[in-house]
Amino acid sequence: MPVDMVESTVDLATLKQYRAVVAPTLIMVKPGVAQTLTQYVREGGTLITGYMSGIHNEFDLVVEGGYPGPLRELCGVWVEEIDAIAPDAHIDVTIGGRTVRGSIVASIIEPEGAQTIATYGGDFYAGTPAAPVHTVGEGRVVFIGTALDAEGMSAVIDPVIDACGAETVDSPEGVEVMRRTADDGTVFTTVINTAGRPVHWPHALGGESLDLAPFETRIM
Repeated sequence: MPVDMVESTVDLATLKQYRAVVAPTLIMVKPGVAQTLTQYVREGGTLITGYMSGIHNEFDLVVEGGYPGPLRELCGVWVEEIDAIAPDAHIDVTIGGRTVRGSIVASIIEPEGAQTIATYGGDFYAGTPAAPVHTVGEGRVVFIGTALDAEGMSAVIDPVIDACGAETVDSPEGVEVMRRTADDGTVFTTVINTAGRPVHWPHALGGESLDLAPFETRIM
C-alpha cells in the first residue's frame, strides 16, 4: 500500500488526498490538529490511532479532562486508565473469533459512542474493549488500545483498509513496495528487498516474475 509520512499539523486539503490516516501513539496533539482530523473523518476519511494518543498538549503537559484528550469526542472513547504490561508479559486480545496478543500497555476503555471490535481476554479488564470503532459523519475512527502483535494488527487493520478502498500490494515477506507520482503525473514504483536473502516474486507488479538480491532496490 502506498504510504507517505506527513506532519500532524498538515491542513485538511493535504489529508483529503489520503483514504486513510494512521496516527499511532499521537501523544502530543497541537492546536488545530483535532479539529482538522475531525473534519477529515466527517468527510469520509478513515483514522487509525490508539494508546497514549492525545495525552499531552503542545507544551508536552498532560491534558485535563481524561484521555485521549482533544481526540476523545472524535474517537468516541474515554480511556479511564493506562495499565502498564511488564516487558516479558502480554495480554490476550480476542477479535473475530481468534486470540492475538497485546503488549506494552493496555488502555482501559469506556466507549462513548464507539462500537467494540476486539476485547481483552485477561486481567481485571477481561471482556472490556481493546479496539473500538467510531463512525463520525461519512468516515470512521479505529482506536487500538494496546500494542498488538503482527497477527492482531492485520486482524484489525486489514478490514479497515479494504473498506476504505485503499490500494494494496501483496508482496513477499521482507519486500517493501512504494509508489510515488511526480508533478507531471509520472508514476515511480520502488521495490526494496529488506530481507537478507534472495527473493523470488512470481507474478509481481505487471504480472512478470521478479528476482531480488539481498537488500536490492529497484525503481520501476
